[in-house]
Amino acid sequence: MSSTHSSESSFVTPVLSDTEGFSEFLPIGRESETYIYYKVCYQGKYYFMKQLRLGCPSEAYHRAALRKEYELGTQLHSDYIVRYLQLVDTPEECYVLLDYVSGTTLSELLLFHPDHFRKSANLGKFLSQICQALQELHSHQALHLDLKPSNIMLTSVNNDVRLIDLGCSYMDARPYTTGHTSRFAAPEQLDGSNDLDARTDIYSLGRVLIEMGGAGLPSPFRRIADRCTREFKSDRYQSVDEILLAMNRSRRRFWAVAASFVLIALIGAGTCYHQANREYVLRDSVFFYGKSDDMFRLRVLSVENHTAAVISSPGDRPYHNDLIIPDSVVHEDHVYYVTELADSAFFHCSELSGIKLPSRLQRIGFDAFNGCSMIPAIHYPMTLREVMMGAFIDCKGLKHINWPSSVAEVPRNCFLACKSLKRIVLPEGVTTIRQDAFCDCDSLVDVSLPSSLTQIERGVFFLCKSLQTVTLPENVESLGEYLFYKCPSLQEIRVLATKPPFISTIVDGRFRGVVRVPSSSIEAYRSAPGWQDLHLEALGK
Repeated sequence: MSSTHSSESSFVTPVLSDTEGFSEFLPIGRESETYIYYKVCYQGKYYFMKQLRLGCPSEAYHRAALRKEYELGTQLHSDYIVRYLQLVDTPEECYVLLDYVSGTTLSELLLFHPDHFRKSANLGKFLSQICQALQELHSHQALHLDLKPSNIMLTSVNNDVRLIDLGCSYMDARPYTTGHTSRFAAPEQLDGSNDLDARTDIYSLGRVLIEMGGAGLPSPFRRIADRCTREFKSDRYQSVDEILLAMNRSRRRFWAVAASFVLIALIGAGTCYHQANREYVLRDSVFFYGKSDDMFRLRVLSVENHTAAVISSPGDRPYHNDLIIPDSVVHEDHVYYVTELADSAFFHCSELSGIKLPSRLQRIGFDAFNGCSMIPAIHYPMTLREVMMGAFIDCKGLKHINWPSSVAEVPRNCFLACKSLKRIVLPEGVTTIRQDAFCDCDSLVDVSLPSSLTQIERGVFFLCKSLQTVTLPENVESLGEYLFYKCPSLQEIRVLATKPPFISTIVDGRFRGVVRVPSSSIEAYRSAPGWQDLHLEALGK
């Protein structure tokens, strides 16, 4: 191994003396066409080595990237980022040495211990530590840009976070050796704009959270993941400090609610009412209502406003057949109006064949009907104001949707994998369709969109294999990436907007259809980014 020196062609940092004294070279299974990874032993201590393959494609680029990775790594001082110790960059070899982390990658942990993050405490600890790692990175005017489960390690002793692999990161001093992994990349990394900042890493963090828990994420973390992964940066958290603040608010709400439950339990413990076939049992602020076959578990939302939320069936017993949710219930001689269906209220009630929603309903929670595969249709009351992410995922029996005009946004993943869905009617008043809202609805053939619609996010109609034609209304301003990817039957896209909406890549390379635009704007479309590569024709031809 070369001696310590520095020149234009050679550079060795003098951290470990006599680096020829490595006693072990144990290959680690992260090998690629560019790098080889080793666990090495020096004077009885293990280190991690990332070595460049000499002669690999773009060797000069990767040497620069490795120098940048080392330069950045040595500036960072966090318990949750692996320490960079030495760089060797000579004509004969190029590698970095790092502290060896005894543990497993997050991707491996999710594979072999999938239940680990079902505990909120474990998830909260992880999110807090990864946010602190990103805080340190961002405080040095740097971005990771390749945050994903395989680049996050958890120690074997305490499952503490260690952020690894800064090879794709961005530094002001070395901006040209960045990269990403498409699955976890933010839209601005994929659309060619390279308009990158801290919110780019925040998007990837949200994708990692979704990978960790999917529909099973506890509600506070689902909300965080949803905001992290908004398509437009202005809609995301603006810094990791805001994520940590949101976590702290959730903890404070939890303990405040817990304290109120204890107080209510002390005041009302044992109170029990029987009336005809109905039973009311005070259990904190939660009570039961209904007959044995269709009993509900509810939670008081506001005593002052007389509102309550349906939580689930007693003992989480699945509902069967048709279900009528009452408009109001009586509890302790007070009438409470049902205004909310709580998160996961009917989660995986696969034998629920129909449902009537209460007339004063205002909110449908996260994953409320996820996996209710037999429901053919849902009629929404006009009082509804908010539907949360994933509310109707995998409702395979759902055949058509008449969305209420009172809800301006169709949320992310709302109707994901609704395999029987054939018809969508969105009324005037709807302004936004969030990411993946109708993804994998492979029977969908009829889509009616309102003129009030201005934003359609990433992947909304991804994998809609039966969709043949769609009309995008005149006020649409932006179309998300992958909007019509893997839609093999799609023949015609009609765009009514006279000003070309902002797009990146909305169709894949197999699209052979035509995009029809207003005749007065066809030249503007032909010169607009993202549109010029499509087969454009004037409307009316």
